[in-house]
Amino acid sequence: MRAYILTSALLLVSCDTDPEPRPPPSTRLVYPSGIAFWRPEAGPSTNGFLYVASANFDKCYDSGSVVALDLDAVGLRPFGTPFTEPAGTPAADLIDLRLGSQAYVQIQSFAGEMALWSPPGRPPRLFVPSRAEGSFLHAVDVAADGTTLSCAQGGTGRDCRVNALSLIDIPGSTNGQPAAPSPIGVSVESANPDARVWVSHTELVGPPESGLESEFQSYLAAIPAANPIRDAVGPGDFVALGTEGRPAGAAHATAIGSRYVYASGRNSTAPQLGSLPARFILRMVDRQVPGRVLDTGLELSYSVREARGVAVVTTGTRPAPNDATRTIVDERVYLLARGPDTLLILDVVDAGGTGLDATSTPTVRLVSALPLPNGSAELEVIPRAAGRGNLVAVTGSGDEAVALYDEELGQLVAQVEVGVGNPNQPSQPVGLAADVRGNSARLFASTFGDGRIAVIDIPDLDRPQNARLVARLGAAQLRDPRQGTSVCQETSP
Repeated sequence: MRAYILTSALLLVSCDTDPEPRPPPSTRLVYPSGIAFWRPEAGPSTNGFLYVASANFDKCYDSGSVVALDLDAVGLRPFGTPFTEPAGTPAADLIDLRLGSQAYVQIQSFAGEMALWSPPGRPPRLFVPSRAEGSFLHAVDVAADGTTLSCAQGGTGRDCRVNALSLIDIPGSTNGQPAAPSPIGVSVESANPDARVWVSHTELVGPPESGLESEFQSYLAAIPAANPIRDAVGPGDFVALGTEGRPAGAAHATAIGSRYVYASGRNSTAPQLGSLPARFILRMVDRQVPGRVLDTGLELSYSVREARGVAVVTTGTRPAPNDATRTIVDERVYLLARGPDTLLILDVVDAGGTGLDATSTPTVRLVSALPLPNGSAELEVIPRAAGRGNLVAVTGSGDEAVALYDEELGQLVAQVEVGVGNPNQPSQPVGLAADVRGNSARLFASTFGDGRIAVIDIPDLDRPQNARLVARLGAAQLRDPRQGTSVCQETSP
């Protein structure tokens, strides 16, 4: 999204000047950002359900929203279906999202990523941070039918802004710390009933009168997924990233490994300091030792400006040398860097396990660096069968495409264009979610600029180069090319 960031002055002249209530549309998307996918193991659903956060980026409306899409009802082709149409066949435009009255809730504007928590025995819960005033983390419950949404933190009817968790109003904080202003990234162990929701933020926290960066801090919030309310949160639920004399910096995204939470470093802001460059590329937060943060020092061996999306997979579990009572877990980390746009692949040895010493230190090794299209934002790892190399999908807002990297070949194998080639209507793909079953996969990319969801099918993971855009979900978002903002279309009745 870097080429299209709006200035604050532009926001002031946006369409949100009508004193009458302007709820967001209940039939279409408005600057979609975070997305999540769920398909229940039992039940009649063929294609599953997609959850989309509308960021309401230019504040045409009073709030953002979260909607639940029934992918069978919208008319999406069955998952895994081989292509019978010739190459070049236009993607289907599925404009009618078939949203019921219960498939829609309001949240604050400027939504970031979305994470889905679905431990055994209960329907999913969605977590969405928003950078609007108050810096909220929203929790939205999904009923067993997949489309009925409700406000997990209380709320009022369809309005989940009420009682949402502010990450800058923490009981027990001192002088405004800890806090997580302008939250953007979110991750959670989906199947863990005791999981924490890890939230990153882009604005540093420090004394109002200070101009010294050394007095500022950034955090990862670790909110209990089962009880994400103000009374259940305190200073102990925040991990400071600037420890042992290291500059604080800001984290963009997180990925949860067996022992560590991997946090990617990005540029940051502070009202007193202005804009600041990234102070780290990748840090690791120890979930077993409170407050312990490790710096990979990656920027010392590979020069990039900042980082964005991050993902982690387990590569193996082995017995510890000379100790059969201990096991060691090794992991692979995939990290999106910018300046230049690069996919960094890292191996982490001794990344977790059982019986490890509290102060054990993993070894991080850079495996490869692959050039990527401009504007890399998020990534999704698509696993193949055991023993096979993974596929990695990456959104690139600059090149209007979703790129596919094949680990077995060590190169990009496909770039699927999701835009329409109109410079006045840039698609800006950002969020990613995946449905992987057997040897087939389906990708969903939120196209922030044109207000839709791009659907990409890979019927055969052995032939990722055949990936194809099969559908766009929703009506195209109209834009005013003079301002770069959307046209404030009428809301639904």
